Amino acid sequence: MKVFFVNPPTIDHQKYIREGRCMQSVDSWAAIWPPLTLAILATIAKKYGEVRLIDCNVEDLSPEATLQAIVDFQPDIVVVNSSFPSIDSDALFAQRAKETCSGAIVLGFGVFFTLLGETSLLDTKGYDVAIFGEPEETFSEFLDNYHRLGRITPMKGLMWREGEQIKKGDVRPFIDNLDGIPVASRDLLKNERYQLPHNGHPFTLVNVARGCPYSCIFCIANLYYGKKLRHHSVDYVINEIEICIKNHGIRDFLFWEEVFTLDKKFGIELCDEIIKRGLNISWATTTRADLVDTKILQKMKDAGCELLGLGIESCSQEILDSAKKHETVDQIVEAIELCKKTKMPIMGHFIFGLPGETEQTAQETIKYIGKLGLDYMQCYCAVPYPNTPLGEMAREKGWLVAKQWSEYDFGGRSVMDIGSVSPDDIDRYRRVAFRKFYLRPKFILKQFKVVTSFRQLIKAANFLKWIRTKPREREQC
Repeated sequence: MKVFFVNPPTIDHQKYIREGRCMQSVDSWAAIWPPLTLAILATIAKKYGEVRLIDCNVEDLSPEATLQAIVDFQPDIVVVNSSFPSIDSDALFAQRAKETCSGAIVLGFGVFFTLLGETSLLDTKGYDVAIFGEPEETFSEFLDNYHRLGRITPMKGLMWREGEQIKKGDVRPFIDNLDGIPVASRDLLKNERYQLPHNGHPFTLVNVARGCPYSCIFCIANLYYGKKLRHHSVDYVINEIEICIKNHGIRDFLFWEEVFTLDKKFGIELCDEIIKRGLNISWATTTRADLVDTKILQKMKDAGCELLGLGIESCSQEILDSAKKHETVDQIVEAIELCKKTKMPIMGHFIFGLPGETEQTAQETIKYIGKLGLDYMQCYCAVPYPNTPLGEMAREKGWLVAKQWSEYDFGGRSVMDIGSVSPDDIDRYRRVAFRKFYLRPKFILKQFKVVTSFRQLIKAANFLKWIRTKPREREQC
């Protein structure tokens, strides 16, 4: 059996990150992420025969060239990585793959199919089957059945077509033992092309944990990975890191999870093992402001953590409360002070357009961003993803202005009109926040000191282009 995996090209040549809950334009991060889950599924497929993986984000193949590669490979199954903002292109590519290689099964997976259920296949004609929820166990069972029986069989976690009808299996429980998931097949990736924007080093994602017990109204993490924290063993994570170092020369990592410091005991044990083995790596991760203390921050710093992302969202306590963040502005300020004391670089993440946002709260947040002493920041528009509390609220209150699913992009334009501020206002607040932070002479000078290649300058230019303001706009904030 032959399986072809593709991170597909897009109609408009835009490149997208398609990894779990993170679905956005590459330019908004100034870096291309390796498709971790796609490479994990490829490892599973190797058990059943030949495998090929193409990531059009870095291989720069046209749709026609990618389709030709599929035809040349003659696969039994084509797996298409998919996400909300890229779904129009993804679905079109899936349809063309089906038409070009008519004997192959075209399979999709990801948050889009998980949140929308049967609607996702009704709206995307190119896919024969789709996995909803965590994909690894469902994909393994699907391959095993198809390999033995030569046909699609009903199973948990799978949707499929029967004529004009969409059939859906029961929900598959979340994976209990994450160590049972194989390590990603990075040998199928062009690892040297996934580079950090600030130093040009190759990097990769390593999954450390899944699940988040918090109930922020805008977040899709617990819908896709559950509310129970599950983490890999320390040995599993260390083994994957050592494989990346030995086989691929990678020493820079994004520890991919939701709240690294939720289980401080595990975090300290992992850091201790990194230090004990002298791995000499650099890594970044994310957490909540109310879950850091000096001990864990210092241990992370000693183990090579060079960037900590904090989900700050807003400077308005009322907005934080209505978003069920269960965190205070004082805790955010205190966390940043602790990071400064341990010399831990910080990236703050903000969301404009949550319920309760006004001109005043937005302006206060913009000022707040500049005063916190952050090293980097990201700000998004609030997206009412289906089946989230925010999505239900937006539907009930008539806030939705999106016409198609591809507009659900937290790195794109606002798709909600909450009444107190318009979608155009929200887009403007984000642009102003980006400009005021990243166009500061102090910040620009600092970046020129660390930029070492023309490629890095291009990435920086693309990011600045992404945050640019049209000349006709005159924004006062």
